[in-house]
Amino acid sequence: MLKRFLPQEEGFFKLFQKTADILVNATTEFHLMLKDLRNHQQYVDKIAADEHEGDKLAHTTFELMHKTFITPFDRHDIHHLTSGLDDILDVINRCAQRFPFYELNRLPEEMISLAELSTKCALSLHQAVYRLHSLKDSDEIFKFCEEIDAYESNAHQLVLSGEKKLFVEENDFKHFFKLKEIYSQTKLVINRCQDVGNIIKGIILEYT
Repeated sequence: MLKRFLPQEEGFFKLFQKTADILVNATTEFHLMLKDLRNHQQYVDKIAADEHEGDKLAHTTFELMHKTFITPFDRHDIHHLTSGLDDILDVINRCAQRFPFYELNRLPEEMISLAELSTKCALSLHQAVYRLHSLKDSDEIFKFCEEIDAYESNAHQLVLSGEKKLFVEENDFKHFFKLKEIYSQTKLVINRCQDVGNIIKGIILEYT
């Protein structure tokens, strides 16, 4: 029989949801920055603030976990989910922090499309996290996690195409390595979203 509801400690779910909100903001700002490089610093600052807020939410979640006798699901899973969401924000911030000293004034279209995919991953993850308090939505949660898997597959092809073009067309050695690093870090954002999606799928399977 399907266990439709997890034990309720609303504080955990609200913290997960707030972090998912911040994640959508950060990936959106990152995507916008790649289309507005002249004003990159304003986006870098916003993303740094998002990452700092995510750290505070993670700390609050860990504190709540230690104070709570009955948690919504296994403490190990809460730790993994919290750390996973925080890791995504860390990666976005690390990537954004490169822009002030990389001094880029042009980016390949594949890279901008990759950043857009990171936002789509964050939005799907956001939808999954917001349904996590009730397992009656387990089919929808799986659907959103599968969307992330599909975006990751698309992202892999974009990176292959973009890096191939770099090898063929880019003659500026420094510019080549700057762009290759941004490809790598942006793809890592998507990989981390997929990791968190897998954590969520594991939680659903354990409680159904």
